[in-house]
Amino acid sequence: MPSRKLLISARSFGKNDPAHLPTLQDAGFTTYECRETVDMDRDYLKGVLPEIETWVVNAYPIDDSLMAGCPNLRLIIKHGIGVDNIDIPAATKRGIIVMNTPKVNPLPVADLSVTLLMCLTRRIVEAYQCVVSGEWKQFLGSGVYGKYLGILGLGQIGLAVADRAAGFGMKILGYDPYAGERIKAQRSDIEVVGFEELLSRADYVSLNLPLSEETKGLIGREALGKMKPTAMMVNTSRGKIVDEAAMYEALVNKQIAGYATDVFEQEPPKGSPLLALPNVLATPHIGWYTQDHMRSLGDQVIASVLSIYRGESPDTILNPDVLPDVPADFRAG
Repeated sequence: MPSRKLLISARSFGKNDPAHLPTLQDAGFTTYECRETVDMDRDYLKGVLPEIETWVVNAYPIDDSLMAGCPNLRLIIKHGIGVDNIDIPAATKRGIIVMNTPKVNPLPVADLSVTLLMCLTRRIVEAYQCVVSGEWKQFLGSGVYGKYLGILGLGQIGLAVADRAAGFGMKILGYDPYAGERIKAQRSDIEVVGFEELLSRADYVSLNLPLSEETKGLIGREALGKMKPTAMMVNTSRGKIVDEAAMYEALVNKQIAGYATDVFEQEPPKGSPLLALPNVLATPHIGWYTQDHMRSLGDQVIASVLSIYRGESPDTILNPDVLPDVPADFRAG
């Protein structure tokens, strides 16, 4: 019979809704917590890994060498969407199911994208710091009405960003190598263009792309060199889509006017030179972090875990080819 020993390393799972952990415990799970914080207890993690059967993870890197020390691990479920921190081929080889929770509301990230854009262009943080420091001076910002917003990535989040920006009277450019033609047929308010044309025409660029081999480092020196010197960029996707060294050079050399980001190549971004620049606005990876979203995400994690233990095969399994290799007693739990 399955041991039902479940490790929670995801920072927020079970914290925003007090019913999540009792629900799992009532279903027969023994839960272990080792949260992915700066002071994460890695010795405790190392000690518990050989025992666990299910792992609810956020961003902790799970590679083949780590899985080698988890002989009982049968299920990894991401508390979120992106699974670039999980070696799925290695998991498949070892008979481990990998799932994510993709059925999420895109609105929180879209809200943050537009919030960062507006704060950057109106210099809200500078103005606030001025007032609380006892000073009183005005900061000349710029309006967004009639300006071009270029959206890289026309998935749910990118389209939600477009909807919000349209409310400010912005003109929308969009680029997506996979969904572009479909969006072009469906949305007359979005002018679908090529990658280079979007960068050269946009007054603002919003990054709403998943991290992949194709998108890693996509925004580097060449891409930044095509943008207007007055243009600004907002990143609420993944830090590694942007070459931060190239971004720093572009900002210092006034190739572009500003950068607002919720994500970094390394998180937390200790020692990042970007943080010292006055035209950089940063938040600590809070795109999805709202009470409503965290509750929904936790509900999905629980539903997914229980479905696997009932022997079901939900469409959120990212490596369904592994199912024949999963021990029958685990799937009949």
